Amino acid sequence: FSRSRSERVVPPRVPRQVGLTTPAGRATAGDDGAGEEGIAMRRSPPRNLQPARSAAPNPRVLFDLTGRVALVTGAGRGLGAAMADALAQAGADVLLWGRDAARLHQQAARLRGLGRRVLAQRVDVTDHAAIRSAVRSALRAFGRIDILINNAGIWRGDDALSLSRREWEEVLETDYTAVFFISQAVAAAMARRGYGKIINVSSTSGVMALAHNAAYGSAKAALFHLTRILALEWGPLGIRVTGIAPGLFRTDMTRDVFADRAWLERRRRDVPLRRFGEPADLAGLTIFLASSASDHLTGQTILIDGGASLTT
Repeated sequence: FSRSRSERVVPPRVPRQVGLTTPAGRATAGDDGAGEEGIAMRRSPPRNLQPARSAAPNPRVLFDLTGRVALVTGAGRGLGAAMADALAQAGADVLLWGRDAARLHQQAARLRGLGRRVLAQRVDVTDHAAIRSAVRSALRAFGRIDILINNAGIWRGDDALSLSRREWEEVLETDYTAVFFISQAVAAAMARRGYGKIINVSSTSGVMALAHNAAYGSAKAALFHLTRILALEWGPLGIRVTGIAPGLFRTDMTRDVFADRAWLERRRRDVPLRRFGEPADLAGLTIFLASSASDHLTGQTILIDGGASLTT
């Protein structure tokens, strides 16, 4: 049916969105994520609030990280090194944080061989002043940080009756508290540009109760919820916050576990895919979460464990 002119429905007026003042490309002076208060606003919406394009995007473009800058903590070995390698393979320039300077420089040299800009920084992630200083240095060198992967972590296994306060605090400070303060420092710079991806590396230990795992499991469980809270708060700023929760992977940290072949064989039978993870298994998920392919995803932590958590 048709309406007369006087009966036609007038769509409600949509308030104009506001976003963050941000230069295109390089960071402005003071773009160091070091606690500036107050953010100037502009009238045009940040990138995440722009209308969706109707044309189907090119998959190659969606997963292409060329021109983006990624910061990976715990990047000298294991899962961190594998994720840094995946990002560089996808086109990103990479900032490597870690404690072992020799390993970091070896990793940096290899990634430069791919034609990427790379900066290796020896950073103690439990030192808040060191975090802020390293973020400032990274922004001076690269002008921006588009992707942050919070991977640095330690494990201290002991019976809950025997776990010392020092061991407890050491794990919580490295695996949980540091994630928040690194994210806070980097997010301030991302917010001024109206875009960013933060990926927190948790663990299936955060959803499965395992003996001798009180500190590590508690820290990783807390990361699941921190990821959701930061996604909620920072989504309007254009920052997506997601998580990866690996199961048992073969790394330096799990060397002793993999030395027990009898236990491994028993545990392997409970894994639907009948094998444990290798660092390279994280490449695809890392690139997906870091790229434009996941721009409408935030607040979720994805388990990658060969299905082991389905049977436990």
